[in-house]
Amino acid sequence: MRFQLLGLIRVWRGGDPLPIGPAKQRSLVAALLLEPNRIVPLDRLVGMIWDGEPPASAVANVRTYASRLRRTLVDDTGEARLTGHVPGYRLAVGDDELDLTAFRQLAADGRAALAVGDPGRAAGLLGRAVGLWKGAAGEDLERSPGLDRCLGPLEEQRLVAVEDWIEAKQRLGDTIGLVTDLRHLLDEHPLRERLWAQLVLALYRTGDVAGALGAFGEARHCFSERLGVDLGPQLTGLHQAVLRRDPALEARPAAVSALVPRELPADTRLLVGRDREQATMAEAVLRSDGPVFIAVHGDAGIGKSALAVRVATRLGRHFPDGQLYVDLHGSDPGRAVRRPADVLAQCLRSLGVPGAQVPAAEEEAAARYRTVAANRRLLVVLEDAADEAQVRPLLTATAGSAVIITSRRRLAVHDRTVHIGLGPLTVADSVEVLAGLGGPGRDGPLLLRLARSCDGSPLALRRAATG
Repeated sequence: MRFQLLGLIRVWRGGDPLPIGPAKQRSLVAALLLEPNRIVPLDRLVGMIWDGEPPASAVANVRTYASRLRRTLVDDTGEARLTGHVPGYRLAVGDDELDLTAFRQLAADGRAALAVGDPGRAAGLLGRAVGLWKGAAGEDLERSPGLDRCLGPLEEQRLVAVEDWIEAKQRLGDTIGLVTDLRHLLDEHPLRERLWAQLVLALYRTGDVAGALGAFGEARHCFSERLGVDLGPQLTGLHQAVLRRDPALEARPAAVSALVPRELPADTRLLVGRDREQATMAEAVLRSDGPVFIAVHGDAGIGKSALAVRVATRLGRHFPDGQLYVDLHGSDPGRAVRRPADVLAQCLRSLGVPGAQVPAAEEEAAARYRTVAANRRLLVVLEDAADEAQVRPLLTATAGSAVIITSRRRLAVHDRTVHIGLGPLTVADSVEVLAGLGGPGRDGPLLLRLARSCDGSPLALRRAATG
């Protein structure tokens, strides 16, 4: 299951959103998510759900909401996540299931990387942390004073993470684009001195000395008018450094950090009938003494992506230097096919190369990619390739690395390529897929008829199960 607190309150089981009820019931979910895996007393829950004096029926109402949620918040094994205890309720949440937990861990890891002088890794971690926010925490809730006391500090945590991310980017020498972001942030939070200092530095590094001095003047006026106080030593010291054009203010791009990307999407539990293909792919990876290239081809909806992700996930531990995942949009009529230069730039950034240091030319970017990937045991999944030319610049010659490619047609990307062609599922496997997707109950004959009508197509089976 997945729980979202950073934005609208949402819960998913697999890829399906779960109905968590009206406003006060959602407030109960939020209150429990703020203290996951702990028993939250009834009186505290009442104080967080109601604004002002709660009604006489508040405790009974909470019990009603909890009873409804207990039936809804059930995981794939059938286990209820919400349980009643003396003196309240407990919501069981896995370490990787709550966005707030993930945000805090990523932010802490990012700050630790900054502290040891690894801004590339810090920028990646902090960027992921900030990206988990889909709006204000619990923005769809009826805010009570109790909820405000708990949700309010989360906004401060977000802003600190944003400031840390900007600092990491500035240490990398990546200034272009930060000025606009900082202006927007300061429009919303004009009394944050650190943001003003970052804006002054960003403007100075773009060559806009007058703009940097003007931003300092804006900050001084804002603090004087709103708070009646002078600016602190960070900004005043930065102002003096700008006036004397201190060489220490110049950007010094950091070396490429040893960022370890983990980009594989979630595995699916519904992949069946591909045991032989999985075994062939695993054997190719585990028994090779050089780089491995695996190309999976087949018709649309046949299960290429599911197979590639399943194998990549299970073999991930053999690639300690990271796993990259890129959708090449090779057969999506609604999106342009990805250019190799753009994909190389994405992979280089994922591996810790600052954006300002990524070559624009495809040949130079490919050479830099091979250099960065050299001596690293990387697993790269290239989803939905259009042709060989799109893929070849992304291949490396490092022993112990592997590239898994999916495409509609068979691609001859390298003479060492292991080709996996996917055909339709057997009837028995199709029945298993339908059952796993929640196809029409336990009605064996109906499942069998549906399976036969789908001709072994996983896509058709999914449609049949949900239609």
